[in-house]
Formats: sequence, C-alpha cells, structure tokens
Amino acid sequence: MLTPLHDGSKNDGSGGKLQKAMIYDNKYEFAVTLMNGDEPANGSQYCWAIEYVSPDTSKGQMVRKELGNLGSKAKIEIDDPDFCGCDLTVKAYLDDPDQSCELVQFVHNRFRWFDAKRVQTQVQERMQEPWRIDQGSSSLCGMAALYYVTIKRSPDRYRKIAHELHRTGLCKIDDFSIKPSDSMYEIKPKDSDYEHMRMWEADWIVLAGTRSSESNLGYHGIETGSWDQFTAINWPGMMEGLVKRIAGYGNASAVGISLIGTVVKKAFSYSGEDVSAALADLKSIDDLKKKGHQILLMIDAKMIRNKSGYSIGDLQESHWVVYEGGLLDGKNQVSFQVYTWGYNPQTIRKYNLDGELSEPAMSLVKPPHGIDNSAFESNYYGYIEAF
Repeated sequence: MLTPLHDGSKNDGSGGKLQKAMIYDNKYEFAVTLMNGDEPANGSQYCWAIEYVSPDTSKGQMVRKELGNLGSKAKIEIDDPDFCGCDLTVKAYLDDPDQSCELVQFVHNRFRWFDAKRVQTQVQERMQEPWRIDQGSSSLCGMAALYYVTIKRSPDRYRKIAHELHRTGLCKIDDFSIKPSDSMYEIKPKDSDYEHMRMWEADWIVLAGTRSSESNLGYHGIETGSWDQFTAINWPGMMEGLVKRIAGYGNASAVGISLIGTVVKKAFSYSGEDVSAALADLKSIDDLKKKGHQILLMIDAKMIRNKSGYSIGDLQESHWVVYEGGLLDGKNQVSFQVYTWGYNPQTIRKYNLDGELSEPAMSLVKPPHGIDNSAFESNYYGYIEAF
C-alpha cells in the first residue's frame, strides 16, 4: 500500500486509543510487489477486486466487487459508505481470480473518532432503559423525547438508526433518510466544543445527527452561541412528522400547539390566567396515557423548576418532555411523572458522564413532587399524541 492511512478510533472501548485505517471518500494506491513469491508480471496484466462482509447489507455473505484491469498499481476509491466499519480485502490476480495476492485493511467508521465499542454499549443501555438518553447542555430536547418514544415502541428501530449512523454516516428507515451535515463526521470527542455539549457519544450521534439532517438553518451538531441553539430548536410541525417517520407510530397529531401559537402566548406577560383549561388538558393527557398512548409535552423548562410566567424572551426556554402518568391533582398543585434530561421518571436519578448514578434530583425536576397550577398553565403549550 503506497498511500498513507488516517487516524481514527481503535474501537476498543478506551475512548482514546487510535489506529491507522482508510477513510470514506479517499483514494488509496496499491501495488503488486510479489505474486506467489515471484516478481510481478507485466503490469498491464493485473486485474483487481475488493471483498468485504457488510454487517447490514450482505447478511453475513462476502461481497465481491471486480474493479477491472488496472495494472500492477491501482488507485482504489473508498466511495461506498457500506465499506465503513469493515475489513476490506484488496486482491490482485492474473488469469485466475482464485490465485491472487491480497491485503486486508480496515475502513474507519464514518464517525471515525467515536469509539464503536463505547457507542454500542451505550445503545444497548438505552434499549433497556430509554430514559438514559440525555441531551446534556444542548438544545436537543425534542430529539431526546423523539428517540425516547421510539425505543418504547421499537428498540430495534433505534438500534438500527444509531448503528448505521455511526458506521456509515447515514440511515434509511422505511422510506425516510437521515443524513447529517458533513462537518459532523470530523468532530472529535476531545474537541472543546463537543465537550461543552456534555453528551454521551451515542446520544450526540443520534440526536444531533437527526437534527442536522432536518435543519434548514444549518445545524452542524455543535452549539457555541445563540444562533446554534436557535437552529437546534425542535418546532412542533417537524416533531409531529418525525414521530411518524422515525419513531414509526401510525398515528401522531399535535394538539393545541403551533409555531405561531407558541410565539403569541410568549408575547404576553403572565398575569394569572384562568388555569382551568390547562388543567382540563392535563386530565385528558393522563387519560390518553392510561390508554397506552405516548404524549410529548411542549412546555417552557421553567415548569420543571416550578416557576410561573412567560414572555417573548423565553423562546429558547421551549422544552419537550414525555408525560409518564401518575397524575395527582391537589387544590393548588399538580404532580405527575415526566421524562426529561436523562432522568429516570420514577426515581429522578441519572447517570453522569463518568457512569455514576446520581442522587434523586428533586430540586431540579419538581413535577413528580408537585408544582403550582400556575407553573403548569403558564409554561404549557400543548402536546403531540402518538399511538
């Protein structure tokens, strides 16, 4: 092999060790130096082929691609995303394809800096406990809620998306395609901008990758300022569509929410509105949950902290959570369970980035222990029902 290889994760679970390998969308030059122990024959006589086993498309069978007569030196382009994450066997032969010389070389995963073993472990953990999905310090609450309800319907659907995004950089689920911004593929877990997101590797690849794919405003997976946070906002219409196309629910409908309606509500300062309509909605939401429906609530994050009031300045306070039932209705307060920020809805505990399980965060996630009726009403906008 004549072309230098590229660094990428060793995929051994360490998260930091590197290895040299080929990368997607690059050309590599190979040369025949010995053929069955002898000097190579006339260069023009050599044919070339590549073989590999794809974990997704070949069902364990060897795929062989003939490249034609390229001579004793050949430039081979890694132009198929399906090569990523695979050992590629490069073969050169004369008359008989079974009598060849060969070289086996690994092709980095598309997200080559992200340790495949760590990603796979995190995916398995989320398949068993969906609440582990954590948006960290990002604005990807909608994507977190989306994949939380995706796993609750079909863990394998989530696994397919996470695995294929990490390996090939794209995923097709039914007739819907997910393709992040190209710049995301070169981000490293040790980059300061990535570390600022405070996200697990699997969560960043899936949540940020999906949001980037759906962004018309240029979301590139990193949030370094207000504009980046704005481009990550998950608007109601988009969320309704993704609950069907990604999560796979046959029915999904937005109730009481729209982009215009949200802005209008935020445009007026809170002055103690009648909470009866909002509480009636909450009772209906609880009834739907008891029927087995999934409910994604659009709120302002202040509700979680039991704070009332809203204004136009709260646009970036918009937050998606998943309602998990347990409604108790007191005289001036309500309590219920929600999935948010990677917390277990029942225990209000979460895993930090060191893998340690926290103490119950009752001061941060207050709805299970009661919030004021006014805190619910002033921070509630509507919901998406899925079943």
